[in-house]
Amino acid sequence: MKAGFAQTDITPPVGVELCGFGFFLRRRSNGVYEPLYAKAMAVRAGGEEIIIVACDLIGLSKQIADEARSYASELTGVPAEAIMVCCTHTHSGPATVDFIGLGEPDQRYLARLPGKIAQAAYQAHKNLVEAEMSVAEVEVPVAEFCYNREYGGKRNGESTGEPLDKKAIVFKFSSRQKLIGLASFYSVHPVVCCEQTFKIHGDFVGVASNIVARENGDAVALFLQGACGDINPIYCHKPEVVSLRNLEKLATRYAQILRQGLKEANPVRVDSIGVSSRFVTLRQQLPDKEELERSLAAAKRVLRKESLDEKEEQCATFELYATTAVLRKLSKEDPPEMTVELQAIRIGEMGFIGHPFEMFNAIKKTVERNVQPGKVFVVGYANDYKGYAPTEDQYALNDKQKSEFSYAAYSVPMIRGDYCFDPAIGTVLANEMTELYSEVGLGNGESNTG
Repeated sequence: MKAGFAQTDITPPVGVELCGFGFFLRRRSNGVYEPLYAKAMAVRAGGEEIIIVACDLIGLSKQIADEARSYASELTGVPAEAIMVCCTHTHSGPATVDFIGLGEPDQRYLARLPGKIAQAAYQAHKNLVEAEMSVAEVEVPVAEFCYNREYGGKRNGESTGEPLDKKAIVFKFSSRQKLIGLASFYSVHPVVCCEQTFKIHGDFVGVASNIVARENGDAVALFLQGACGDINPIYCHKPEVVSLRNLEKLATRYAQILRQGLKEANPVRVDSIGVSSRFVTLRQQLPDKEELERSLAAAKRVLRKESLDEKEEQCATFELYATTAVLRKLSKEDPPEMTVELQAIRIGEMGFIGHPFEMFNAIKKTVERNVQPGKVFVVGYANDYKGYAPTEDQYALNDKQKSEFSYAAYSVPMIRGDYCFDPAIGTVLANEMTELYSEVGLGNGESNTG
């Protein structure tokens, strides 16, 4: 087999709005703590080639991802279907998806982004050399890293909750006994910082990856985000001074996980690779038009007050634009459904399945159970961004008055100006990804959501 790595700098100019942590914050960056990169890994075996590009970004629209994949294909000759463009989901980078109120996109930055992503893929392709792949599963001291924010977990390591990832996977690539690149796979929201932080960086997973890459000369270290929809780091939402200190703590810990993985990795045989994609239509729920109109009227009343505090203004402004967007969509009378791409890449006997969601961890675990004893790595934020894919129980939480309300199920669709998904989305995705695992030549994945 051959492997090649490369990265391009995709750091935005200081002054762009950062994406995440609240509505209409005007959170403009005031400095670069750590550059952002598009990091590419090319692998060739059996006459076929795949490329995975991991970007230090919150996500990518389908338009940008498609353009990057198409241009990368033009440059390399690798089919676009064999190129995955995914994101780490840092909340300390620019707005690169179609969110309402979570950061104003910089159009000049977005115009250049597909080309920079494609260049990373091209350089990795050019850097292909004979290589050996090794893999390690590293036990993670979970209480020192993350917790399940929806199911029993608490910050600061008090309680981890379940489910979550108890192992990080490290993929090591060496040529002539020299490390040329690595990738790691784990599930955790990169949200150590908060609405009070203004520095650009890839959060602790990006910082840690860069630390280990620099320790190994010109190596490149990708981070592949798993199913982090309900998983937070133990440190989050603190003022900037505290957040940056916590960023270094977690980056130091994750860097040690990567070093351990490089040390313990065992060679795997890669005689062939494969790719397969499918487009899946997901059902959505039509909203109540009268309820939306009431919400819109209420938001307008708030905004017409003679005086109101900043938080009240931010929330009402979001309600104004989000409900208007959903009402506009409703007026088009399109079917309540969405079609998304699922992509499978096989490297030897390992499957990487990309999807465009912030997936709850239990859904990923269902896919992992379905393909046992095979190995599958469910990669989020791939080739598009379509919001959260929560578990079915989240759709029972729809009462704001009782504080029993699912942000993932009900708020995030509004942030995208879209409808909520049918509660069965997790089951549908798990079944489709299990079947896709088989299609790419990896055993007999059997759908089993029980």
